[in-house]
Amino acid sequence: MAVQVSYPGVYIDEFAPGAPIQGVGTSVAAFIGPAASGDIDIPTKITSLDQFVALYGTQPLPGFYLWYAVRGFFENGGKVCYIVRASNGVYGKDVLDDQKGKPLISMRAIQAGAQNITVTASAANLFTDVNLYQATSTYTLSGLDVTLPAPADAAKFKPGDRVLLTGSTQPGQILRITGKVLRLVDDIIPAPNPNGSIQLADILPGALTIRLAPKVQLSPGVLVPGTMLTVTQKNPNATDTQMVDSVQIEPNGFGTPTYRVTFRQGLKAKFILDPNNIPTAKSEEFKIEVDNGNHKNIYDNLSIDPAHPRYYVGIINNQDDSITVAPVQPPPSTPPPFNLPTGAKVLSGRYEDLSTLGDIDFTNALDALTQVPDVNLVAVPGNGSATVLQAVIAHCEQMGDRFGVLDPKPGSPLFNSNDSIENQRHGVDSTRGYAALYYPWLMVPPAGAGAPIPVPPSGHVCGIMARVDNTRGVHKAPANELVNGALDVERTMSDQDQGILNLEGINVVRVFRTGGRPILWGARTTATDTNWQYVNIRRLFLFLEKSIQEGIRWAVFEPNNTGLWEKLRRTITDFLTRVWRDGGLFGETADKAFYVRIDETLNPDSERALGRLHIEIGVRPSYPAEFIIVRIGIWYGGSQVSEG
Repeated sequence: MAVQVSYPGVYIDEFAPGAPIQGVGTSVAAFIGPAASGDIDIPTKITSLDQFVALYGTQPLPGFYLWYAVRGFFENGGKVCYIVRASNGVYGKDVLDDQKGKPLISMRAIQAGAQNITVTASAANLFTDVNLYQATSTYTLSGLDVTLPAPADAAKFKPGDRVLLTGSTQPGQILRITGKVLRLVDDIIPAPNPNGSIQLADILPGALTIRLAPKVQLSPGVLVPGTMLTVTQKNPNATDTQMVDSVQIEPNGFGTPTYRVTFRQGLKAKFILDPNNIPTAKSEEFKIEVDNGNHKNIYDNLSIDPAHPRYYVGIINNQDDSITVAPVQPPPSTPPPFNLPTGAKVLSGRYEDLSTLGDIDFTNALDALTQVPDVNLVAVPGNGSATVLQAVIAHCEQMGDRFGVLDPKPGSPLFNSNDSIENQRHGVDSTRGYAALYYPWLMVPPAGAGAPIPVPPSGHVCGIMARVDNTRGVHKAPANELVNGALDVERTMSDQDQGILNLEGINVVRVFRTGGRPILWGARTTATDTNWQYVNIRRLFLFLEKSIQEGIRWAVFEPNNTGLWEKLRRTITDFLTRVWRDGGLFGETADKAFYVRIDETLNPDSERALGRLHIEIGVRPSYPAEFIIVRIGIWYGGSQVSEG
């Protein structure tokens, strides 16, 4: 916006170009599979094998390969991954209702299959029948100065108190106290009597602050922010429940201090000012009992409010070994104190049976990844089911920001069998190349002692992709790379064998000489559109698309004019120039490697009237030199004669 000028002088008007685009991450993997422990169907970020072992078990499950895949990922340069435990076990779940029967607290057993966990909620009170503080005296009024008979009378009041004078129609507020004189805030009290009685008036409708006068000083933590407080007056029968926002202890020189309590909202009930009918207050808490059949945990004096130090979520989740709890979202609209839990529920689940684990259990775990935005690679180690692999491909295509790393079935032959890798390849097509299939399984050291065992390659491949991304860039094909942690391959093959598989889009891990280390020797996707047949091309575009999408979000709702177009053109051009300089795009100069087009042909009035801005970007990726063809022939030499 232009500076508004009025007087002669120098004015400062700041401006800034479009924010530079930062490249997004490309190497965060997600692994799905059964584990010995850990949450089911909940993505969990880990950064080391030690962390994985602590959460999901020190040993691999027999017949499953998540453990080995994660080890292979970190051995090959992986830094960060998510784990989703797949299982057919079911957690016992239920909901505690509030006192009006509305769902309030969701509960889940910590262990899948745990049976007959009884959770009971009941009311509790840290204190009851605490009188509200009442103060009265006679006064003489002079302007805004209220003079009381003695300093001891003035000590009954505090600055900030609301007071009512005889004849006044509304309370005033004490500004300060000097000796026996109360100074009131200006323009608050209309037409009080010059002489009369003064009384504390903090319980009138709308009041945010009251004072409590317990007979003995309250214990620390009993009355704190987040406490639910119910104020009751017997005659007339009036009740109001409020949440405490702050508490201040105020010594008054008469023994037990008073407590200045400020509410989040003003009082709504119609209390009356009567020294002979003093309202009382009580706190509103609740108790949770968790009985798992072996022992009972009792959690007293819990609060429904997150500001309270005994907020039930933190107390139970940090201490209980049977259940976890969380507030139902959105919370019910039940007013306090009826929004406290009550009743009893029994949680019973279903135990895990790995012998009956099915495709649906893996696809349910895969669905949990839709809520994790920073995943780049997805693998289900050791699962060669066509249903599961197709679900991985569909997930990657729908999310549009991740790539599937697929395993073959164990022991798959090359050809001439229904279970051959050649036939398996036919079931994992991805039109635009959102996945790649790797073969064969790798021979690796076991978790304990013993001979090498076969494991699926996906975890090691994801680690190699992360390593190449970090050392060379996502534009470099993740191939011609040593497979760390692998001793051999399950099946060796000839160049002719690989030639057939390679042309069909199957990436092979080879050992080229006896005793040599396995090398990843393929970089093709399962694309049917040959524009996307290379892994690095698909992943480069995922990187470009996600980076640009996040990097130009600042432009949404900006005025759609040529000024915005130029900002966006510069921002995107700067980003693509960096990618070109890093070797990600082909061309002797940047203008031969990409173009960015934003003009009126793409953005006519009709499109801009609909709130749309179209940007066209063309890039020339660097394709891998998959086949190096050397022409060599006989040269007899010769001579060259030139005149001097």
